[in-house]
Formats: sequence, structure tokens, C-alpha cells
Amino acid sequence: MNQPQQQSLDVKGKYYILNLAGGLGARIIQTCFIRSLITKRKKEKNSYPILVIDNTIIGQMASQVLSNQNVISVQVPESPNSYPHHPGLMTIQDGTKEHPIWIDSWRESYKDTGGWLWELLNNNWKRSYHIEYGFGLTKAIHESKHNNTRKSFIGHHYADGMQDLEYDGGVPMLQVPQLDSQVENFANTQTKPYIVLHLGTDLNASDYMSPVNYRFHKVWSMGRWAELVQKLKHKYRFVQVYANEHNIDIPDCLSIKVDSISPVLQLLQHPKCKMFVATDNYLHHLAASIKKPGIVLWGSVSPYVWGWNVKHHGVPHKHIWHPSSCDIAPCWRPSMFDTKSTGQNYICDRGYTCMKSIEVDEVIKNIAKVDSQYSEAKKDNEIVL
Repeated sequence: MNQPQQQSLDVKGKYYILNLAGGLGARIIQTCFIRSLITKRKKEKNSYPILVIDNTIIGQMASQVLSNQNVISVQVPESPNSYPHHPGLMTIQDGTKEHPIWIDSWRESYKDTGGWLWELLNNNWKRSYHIEYGFGLTKAIHESKHNNTRKSFIGHHYADGMQDLEYDGGVPMLQVPQLDSQVENFANTQTKPYIVLHLGTDLNASDYMSPVNYRFHKVWSMGRWAELVQKLKHKYRFVQVYANEHNIDIPDCLSIKVDSISPVLQLLQHPKCKMFVATDNYLHHLAASIKKPGIVLWGSVSPYVWGWNVKHHGVPHKHIWHPSSCDIAPCWRPSMFDTKSTGQNYICDRGYTCMKSIEVDEVIKNIAKVDSQYSEAKKDNEIVL
């Protein structure tokens, strides 16, 4: 395991600390709280640096966009995501109080750091913030899943578990990287505008997903993706991004394997990119950071909780969701800790009707709508969806 870098930090110094946790999408959302910490720092009238602790590139991209605000990225070893099936919370004590910050898996990761990271956290626990994936958060999500209100969004639920921080309603904080020559060359050679696709994860040769992955409820049929491309290839170039070895090539769709979200953000940012179409994965959170128009296909997870929109965030995303297709939708399953007694991943006894009910023609109609409104927005500098 790679060791975290102490960099030039004074471990005995005073800092605000934000630890990013969960999957890529969750971590992207959590970058919003850097702004919250800047606001808090102003109210408390001090100049303590803000440390963003992360084991992905997200922490670096977030700190770069606010480097002039004394925001610093601290890279730590790769460690398990902090979900409630990891037992126990680690507590840091000042003699009178306990404050839950890191779970056991993180504590184990930090044992071999020589003590500097532990000392840093211990000296700043009152100013340390971490998303706790527990039953309180799960309960709040379930209670909000049918309510299309501002407070239903996950950012507010995250804030409820982080002491005195508030979610400000804004978009993620990520620095758009300098345009890579390969991305630039690709974009400049396109004679048609392109649409970025993200199909899901761990796809295999079957019509749906490989049984090694738990996100069955977030996958649209491969046949329907292929039909979508065939019906619109005369108007758009389609680009599929993926990051694993189980990708399936779609006829007339360029597949690009990426090892970072950086080139994906560049693809989205380029003027030749008209929009994105994706299931519920990190791509729509990434697009939200630059307010890129797009369409998200939802299954058993509620867009009221996890989706961005114009009304509440100023983000031009269109959501296609059919909760009436299933009597228990949105069931928010399978969660990563919802398994059968055999230890296999959760299998929907309704046949994943939430995703199967989304038709290709419905997606095409919404692409036309987003395209039209986005084109008009270029003239009026306004997007309304």
C-alpha cells in the first residue's frame, strides 16, 4: 500500500479537514462542502488552511480550483469505502468528548503512516468533517425519495450528519484540466457534435450486466444503447467512456478507456460536446460541475435525492424515471450491503422493470428537447428544462 505524503504540513498546526468518502459520484458531490468550510472560516475569522483528504484525483481537482483560498489536497492510501457494513467508528478524544470521524478501515490504513496523519487528525478533530454512511443517512434518503423539493437532495442529507456545516445548493468544485492533445485532436476532427455516453459498469456479453457487479438497477439494455446510436448516428457522433476491462463495443460508437475522470471532464467541456446520456453514475455529477446539459436514466434510485436540476441547482439535466413501473420503486436497491444469504449480490424479483421500462424513443425525444433548449440557450444565455 502506498503511504500518504506528509508534504510540507505542520501536523501540529491548525486546519479545517474534509475527508471525501464513498464512490466517485459521492466524492464529487462532497466537494461542495469546501465552499461551506470557506464560509465557516470567514465567520470564525481565522485563516486556517483547508485540507481535502482523498485517495482519488477528485481531491486534487477540487483543491486546484480553490488554491487561492488556501485549500490543500492531501493524498492518502487507497482504502475501503466508508459504508456501514464496515463495523465501528473510530473516535478521537480530547479528554472530555468523542467525535466520530473515521471508520475502522481508515484507521487500519493510517497505522503505518509513522503517526503524522493520526496526529494531524487528533489535533484538529473539532474542525474535521466526514460523511458517515450509516442508518441515519439511509433513513433520510428513503424519506426523501418521493419528494421533489430542494431539501431532498443528498447534499442536504450529507450536511445533516456533519455537525455545523450546511450545503449551499451549489455545484461540485472541480478544476477543469488543461485540454489534453488527444482530446483536442479527437474533438477537432469531428464533423458532427458528439454525445458522451456512460453505460454503467462491468458489462459483459449478455444483454445486461455481469453478475460480478451490484449495480443491476442502474443499467439499461445494451440492445437499447445500440438502437439509440443507430437511430441518431446521422446527427451525432457517440463516444462511450469506460474504465474497466468489461466494456462492450457498440457499433458506430467510439469507445474510450479512461484511467481518470480528468479526460472525461475535458470531453464534456469541449464545445463540440452537445450533451451526455448516462445511467446514474459519476458522469452526471461530473457534468454538473460545469453545468453541462445531459440526460440521466434512473432505475431504483430517486433523482430527487441524487439528481441535479435547473430549479434547485441551476444544472440543465433531464431525468427519465418511471417509478410507477414497479410497486416498490424507488427501492434504492441493491445497496452495497444488501445481499442474499449466499453472499451473492441482490437480485431484483421484479425483473428490473424500473430500467427496462425506459424506451429508446423516449430517450430520443428528450435528446431533441435538450439539444433545442441548449442551442437556444447559447443565444439567450439561459437554459430552462
